[in-house]
Amino acid sequence: MNINYAIPYEGVLCAPRKDLFIELLAKADHVPYKVVDYDEFLKEPKTKLMIVCSPTEMNKVVERAKTFHSDQYKSASLKTASILYEYMDPRVSKTHGLQQIMTLHGWTMDNLLSFGDEDNDYDMIVNSGIGVAMANGSEKTKNAADAITADNNHDGIAEYLEANLL
Repeated sequence: MNINYAIPYEGVLCAPRKDLFIELLAKADHVPYKVVDYDEFLKEPKTKLMIVCSPTEMNKVVERAKTFHSDQYKSASLKTASILYEYMDPRVSKTHGLQQIMTLHGWTMDNLLSFGDEDNDYDMIVNSGIGVAMANGSEKTKNAADAITADNNHDGIAEYLEANLL
């Protein structure tokens, strides 16, 4: 398969080689990338690994990912964009981070309004008091949402807030 890997580390995407995929990911995420020796870099565990590939290769990546299993290492994995498949520590999620912040302020997830578009937002949408999906979002996330708003290129968040909160 024609794929590359990226690991976010200290504000940089670290990849084993430079190619079009890592350049596209870095540009889309507005973060720099650098090529590193993965044999050396992975001597210490990392919390996230991203597989980046062309959309035409993604189905092969998803099918191959279903075959992986390890009793030693636990991970959650999912397709998060047409060119991106992610493995991460299952304790690292948007929901978990939001729960921590809400608790610090004495609030519960029922007090939270969240917006999301891709499968990696599904859990956050389900666990928020109100979960709103973007019109261009994944079917899984839109089906879980309490409401759907315009896509992020057409001010969907502002449109929802104006209509429902102002």
